[in-house]
Amino acid sequence: MTDDYAAEDMAAGFINSFTDHAFESLNQQLRDSTLPSFIQDQLRDTLKENGSISNITASPDCRRMTDSLCKEFLPLQNQPAGVTLKKPSMLKINTLQNSWSWQRTLNLIYEKMVFNLIGSGTTQEANEKTISWLAVISGSIAAIQIQYLQAAMDNLNTMQENVSFSYKSQEALDTMTCDERDCYIKLRDGRRRKFITAQSHYRANLHLFQLATQMLSTLFSLFSKPCRYRTS
Repeated sequence: MTDDYAAEDMAAGFINSFTDHAFESLNQQLRDSTLPSFIQDQLRDTLKENGSISNITASPDCRRMTDSLCKEFLPLQNQPAGVTLKKPSMLKINTLQNSWSWQRTLNLIYEKMVFNLIGSGTTQEANEKTISWLAVISGSIAAIQIQYLQAAMDNLNTMQENVSFSYKSQEALDTMTCDERDCYIKLRDGRRRKFITAQSHYRANLHLFQLATQMLSTLFSLFSKPCRYRTS
């Protein structure tokens, strides 16, 4: 890809493609959930609010390529069990042997982009310490992205578990004993608190995911010639 596109263009393409892919995974989980439609609509609005990163652009051809690679190597989160991910042999990396998780894949992609970005432009000697630190930072941000995304999916599961609680009418409550009614009300209020808390955390985790992605875009935007190479 670096033969066909500038490294900066490739970085922007991967950041956008992964962000869209991640939010499609969340949206698919929403579609498959048993949450009421009005709640799904509210959560989708949160997805839309936190899904766009307007300051990152890539050429259409590069974007199509990065979209294709994301679909090939990154599964949607609720992919059926037993599906084996294809290891990207094109990258010729032998150190990752078994698990090919989102985090490892992104770590590898971002690390490769760091080396490509620093190594592009001129023939000056690259600063090895700068390369090392930037690769570590990009991999750490990949881990943060995955953590926030997984937390948002866990929040959806918590909401789904607690929205299915069977709510009783006032007439049904009147037929209960005092102990039965108190036990039911305690359980009902606890389920409500869990749902509301999960809904709030879902919004917060998506926002934090967006901030982590913006941090990554800022990292790649910092590549300038004075910082990229040691002086001769």
